[in-house]
Amino acid sequence: MKDIYNDQTYLANNPSWHAEDAPFKAARILKLLRRNALPLNLVCEVGCGSGEILVELAAQLPPPTQFTGLDISHDAIAIARPKATERIRFALHDLTQPGTAPPYDLLLVIDVIEHLPDYFAFLAGIVDKSAYTLFHIPLDMSLWALLREQMLIESKDRVGHIHNFTEAFVVSILADYGFRVIDRLYTEPVYKRKSAKQQVVHFMREVLFKINPWLCSKLLGGYSLMLLTKNEPR
Repeated sequence: MKDIYNDQTYLANNPSWHAEDAPFKAARILKLLRRNALPLNLVCEVGCGSGEILVELAAQLPPPTQFTGLDISHDAIAIARPKATERIRFALHDLTQPGTAPPYDLLLVIDVIEHLPDYFAFLAGIVDKSAYTLFHIPLDMSLWALLREQMLIESKDRVGHIHNFTEAFVVSILADYGFRVIDRLYTEPVYKRKSAKQQVVHFMREVLFKINPWLCSKLLGGYSLMLLTKNEPR
């Protein structure tokens, strides 16, 4: 397969590497972390992209918390490295490779596994690297997506989503690899701009989500799932 994350293909389609979404994602991450009061001395984001999420978190989580952002994309690290501080460092590194890793308190895996050709090997390779992991995973598989499969193809081509998940399926996969879910929340879709059709669908999503979030994700999709897990290597 083409390495779209290192040949500037992904960069051309997403020149900011989604930095503009970081405040939204960081706010939801903080909500889960504060709800569970985890000890956070060393936090590592795997697949850190632009690094902007760690910048947002560092502004809200005071010392002694230290942050490391890792990515296997030269393009992404080139964007992230200028944002390094005394508390935030970035490195081109694959955490799944053998070798000694710091005893991280928390891994952040934010919109990553849907991009990976072998996400099973990825999960097996990170489960013993920290006490907890916080995942953010789009729930791309829905009745609406099945009826309009071009949406899934467009997502693959534009943002590299090569796997599509439902809530129960991805939770089951995580459990198989030693990630026990201890808390979760849905995150709503964010639009840069909405067409008239998208506005109608979004209104329907909002109404149905208030009635039944699970059913909304199944029927109309658009939502993602944030999962806090306790890592229990097998």
